[in-house]
Amino acid sequence: MQVFTIEPMINMGTYRDMLWPDGWTAVTTDGGRSAQFEHQIVITKDGAEVLTARTPDSPLLWWELEQQQQQQPPSSTDGSQQAPEQQQAAPG
Repeated sequence: MQVFTIEPMINMGTYRDMLWPDGWTAVTTDGGRSAQFEHQIVITKDGAEVLTARTPDSPLLWWELEQQQQQQPPSSTDGSQQAPEQQQAAPG
């Protein structure tokens, strides 16, 4: 059995990096914004499994929450929700 960690970085500037004196923190040499994440994969005689894979009950990610909110019908001022065909124009 072998376990591998894949740690991609997405950088707004250069890909060149340096390590801080703490021996742990890595930054780009231009100091630009970067994002890093990791996945762990175990390799066995039966195949591979992503140990950090999301499960069906994993919390939604921010973009999934936004998408879910955009798909909800608009709510009325009293907090109740009506389908568009049930909404009436205010008398004027």
